[in-house]
Amino acid sequence: MRWALVILILSCRGALAAGLAYEVEIEAPKELKDRLQKGLNLVRWRLDPEMNAERLKRLVDEAVRESKEAAATEGYFTAQVTSDIDSSVQPWIVRLNIEPGERTHVEHVEIRFRGPGASDGEARPTRERVQEGWLLRKGQPFRQEDWNDAKRRAVRTLSGWRYAAADIAESEADIDPDSRKAALRVELETGPRFRFGELRISGTKRYPDELVQNLAPIKPGDTYDRDQVTLYTRRLLESGYFASVQAEVDSQPSAADATPLRVAVIEAPKHHFESGIGYNTDVGPKLEARYTNQDVFSRAWRFGSQLNLDEKIKNLTLNLDTPPRPGGVWNSFFTRAREQDIQNELTRELAFGHIFNIGAQAAPTSFITSVHFDESHIQDGPADSRYAVYFGAKKAFRRTDELVSPREGYYATVELGGSPEQLSTRSFVRGVVTGSLFFPAHRNGDLLFRGQAGAVASTSRQGIPSTFLFRTGGDQTIRGYAFESIGVEQDGAIVGGRRVLIGSAEYTHWVGEGWGVAGFVDSRSAWDSGANTTIATGYGVGLRVRTPIGPIRADLAYGALNSDWRIHFSVGYGF
Repeated sequence: MRWALVILILSCRGALAAGLAYEVEIEAPKELKDRLQKGLNLVRWRLDPEMNAERLKRLVDEAVRESKEAAATEGYFTAQVTSDIDSSVQPWIVRLNIEPGERTHVEHVEIRFRGPGASDGEARPTRERVQEGWLLRKGQPFRQEDWNDAKRRAVRTLSGWRYAAADIAESEADIDPDSRKAALRVELETGPRFRFGELRISGTKRYPDELVQNLAPIKPGDTYDRDQVTLYTRRLLESGYFASVQAEVDSQPSAADATPLRVAVIEAPKHHFESGIGYNTDVGPKLEARYTNQDVFSRAWRFGSQLNLDEKIKNLTLNLDTPPRPGGVWNSFFTRAREQDIQNELTRELAFGHIFNIGAQAAPTSFITSVHFDESHIQDGPADSRYAVYFGAKKAFRRTDELVSPREGYYATVELGGSPEQLSTRSFVRGVVTGSLFFPAHRNGDLLFRGQAGAVASTSRQGIPSTFLFRTGGDQTIRGYAFESIGVEQDGAIVGGRRVLIGSAEYTHWVGEGWGVAGFVDSRSAWDSGANTTIATGYGVGLRVRTPIGPIRADLAYGALNSDWRIHFSVGYGF
């Protein structure tokens, strides 16, 4: 009996220590239910060891109020919430029933500007981007989160050029619960005009500050432009000298006349080796290995080597780059050995040369001098040996709204070069123009047009190294066809020709902020001389995913010329 009494007392103490046990059942639309299950105090305090009936009643009353507030943030301003505590079962059950009613939708949006930027003619494109990029548009459900996101994006867009201190001056969401309509009004204060001031560098140890400064695309007195800061960050990272770069300006209005640009860097290891395996729909499985030394001779010279092996191409490249000089100018010396077996043509190439780079700006320029030795075999036929000393120049032109995933603007490159008769098996002049045009079709739609035109002026393609001739087909050229399968037919092989013409149109509908679906048409050809009568067309659909390195593209394409379906996968734009 004594032991039974002890056990009963201990059991009662345990029950008291455990507190009042209860479960919570919520009836509501899924998006609202998920939010309440994560945010209600009633749910969070469910295992409180000091819980009792009185505290539970207070939590339930509080949950009714919290549920109405949560419903309002989702656009349900007339929600009805009822609660019930069932104490007839163990554990007790607390039931919340939310009848949200009709959702409130945006009826009117008004965006105004004040401050110097409101009447600045040069800032008009920025103001238009704010208007066009506004996230919460007429007809959309009103959600507090979307309302906050829309204001943040508007401020970020406006503060991207010249007006770094732009902010929300006034904002109001006028909700009419009876009509379920919301009128949104936002007034943006541009603040003063900003110009770049001095460059303040921190974090350098192995390298002098001048190395960081030499890659800057800006100088004191230039109009503030966030894209230029982003470009500067990318250039520093691409140089290989640094593992991390952070660049920011002082956006206080008092610093507007000469806002300092602070650049904090963390230097990369002097030696770096990486390797990997992958797969590409053009060349199949591939193996890559890279080794770099960022401080050759302890003078910031950069050495890089890269080995690529796949089913069609085997390539070894060695590079030696000088440190960048003021204006982002540097010299590159390269050597390349390559073997490729494509469309029944086996080609071996040895090349070396020098490139003078002017690369601090978004649209770089380069001048090329290179020597090429080339030997090709068609289906085990006799060797055709060719050589050329090439002199060329390449210039890029760019005007886009974004550096990585542009929606509006253009990017183009022009390359012109050639080899004289005294320095080649056959003299030639070569010109290539490549361009991409970006158009925002509407808020969630993008149009992309790409084109390329190239020609080699020479009496014949015989004797010209294959790297200067044209073949096309594959992920980045014409989808629906095998890699470089479009060119000149010769003895059962496809070889390069002296003409290329490419056109492509693609529409992408963005379903969310990060992914979308696309439809495209590619039409291209590569031939040797005269008027080409064979035009290869490919069309299809694909998926797009935005990433920090550009869009990931997965396409299913139909090649009309060969009546063949192919899958293509690539990352970034084929500039």
